[in-house]
Amino acid sequence: MRHDNFIADVHIRSRGRLPHWETDNGIFFVTFALNDAVPRHVALSMYAERDRLLATARTSVDRARVGAAFSRRIDGELDAAHGSRLLREHGGVVAGALQHFDGSRYVLHAWCVMPNHVHVVFELERGKELAAVLHSWKSFSAHRIGRGAIWQAEYFDRLIRDEREYVDTVAYVRGNPAKAGLRDWPWVG
Repeated sequence: MRHDNFIADVHIRSRGRLPHWETDNGIFFVTFALNDAVPRHVALSMYAERDRLLATARTSVDRARVGAAFSRRIDGELDAAHGSRLLREHGGVVAGALQHFDGSRYVLHAWCVMPNHVHVVFELERGKELAAVLHSWKSFSAHRIGRGAIWQAEYFDRLIRDEREYVDTVAYVRGNPAKAGLRDWPWVG
């Protein structure tokens, strides 16, 4: 891994609810999920609670704590494997989509395909766009699986900021199946 690819010139754009930070040659941690990965009533309740807490947060530290707590709750809900869990059967399709352009559009550092969501740590090649890569993975896999629009439109992405965050994030991604109780899970790289 090159050490010059932690945050340089950052461009922020929004596709709806979440802001997306992008930079050339950035290393990203991305999570995307099936439409039914978190029950709608649970998601609405979680977002309402997060918004209420953010409205009362007085400092950037308070807002960061709210964000971290929200992320932990989302991770817990995803690992509970709600919904259809289509990726138990079709995880190989998604794994293949992730690996297809490895080395040409991006460089994969770590990934896992869970029963209802996907985590990926990767480095975009110069000039490639995060949204285009995510669209490619989601579109290809949805067509191959053949069940219509299976993915949530939005995704979570985080620009890796330093070496410590990189090491922790890669360990999290590779360890996620075991943490969720999945033994001998085949879709980890």
